[in-house]
Amino acid sequence: MKSARGFTLLEVLVALAIFALVAASVLTASARSVRTASQLEDKTLAMWVADNRMTELQLAETPPADGRDQGQVEFAGRRWSWQSEIEATSEPAMRRVTLWVAVDERGARGDLRERAVVSLSGFLGAPR
Repeated sequence: MKSARGFTLLEVLVALAIFALVAASVLTASARSVRTASQLEDKTLAMWVADNRMTELQLAETPPADGRDQGQVEFAGRRWSWQSEIEATSEPAMRRVTLWVAVDERGARGDLRERAVVSLSGFLGAPR
């Protein structure tokens, strides 16, 4: 008589343990990938908000005076907070602008510069 061949219980348990380790590492890698994609999306959208605000300042009829300003804007279905700082440069006809943009979260505390997703620097003509 021929004996039936098959896997022992120990072999099945070892195979399941290996499968579980591989599955856990794949899930960890995919979760990290999703988190990275979300951060990249936030940075891209925040940079567009900053670029739009910089363009508004550059196209203004009257260039803004030195100092700080802040505001909020709705963009891509999200609410964003921005802060700008305009200061003099060594060139009298130019002003330096630095913009910080952060996701406007409820209960967010602290300086917007510390929460900022991106910052953007540029230059404007001085007010006449």
